Amino acid sequence: MTCNEFNKQLAMLQRSGEMTQEMQEHMDECASCKETYEKEQLLFDFVEEEKALKISPFVTTRIMAQIERVEKPSRMVARPAFVSLLSVVVLILGFFSASLFSGSEASSLADSTEIIATDYFFSANPGSQIEDIWLNSYSYE
Repeated sequence: MTCNEFNKQLAMLQRSGEMTQEMQEHMDECASCKETYEKEQLLFDFVEEEKALKISPFVTTRIMAQIERVEKPSRMVARPAFVSLLSVVVLILGFFSASLFSGSEASSLADSTEIIATDYFFSANPGSQIEDIWLNSYSYE
């Protein structure tokens, strides 16, 4: 028997459960095939132990709850993006409206300054009120 034939029969062995005399003789002669058989037996023993373990029914409930929590944020992603976009739009509108209002205040301020200056320079006696207040505020000794 060759190693290739042994491996084919070993794969079939797990279904039938009985090892042939020919396979046993090949394992006695071939260390590699014997090691393969032992590893496969360890694997199937491990699988049988895992099957025998009883799993708590709450484990599946927790796993399903975590899966549902992971799925929910995908719908919630749009809300923070919308809020961010809305706040940027409000910020831009705020700057735009501030520039409009500050421009109109600056022009009205310049207009009032011109009015005061023209009234002062074109009055009959500029500065007389200021001089009178200044002179009257000090008493002479």
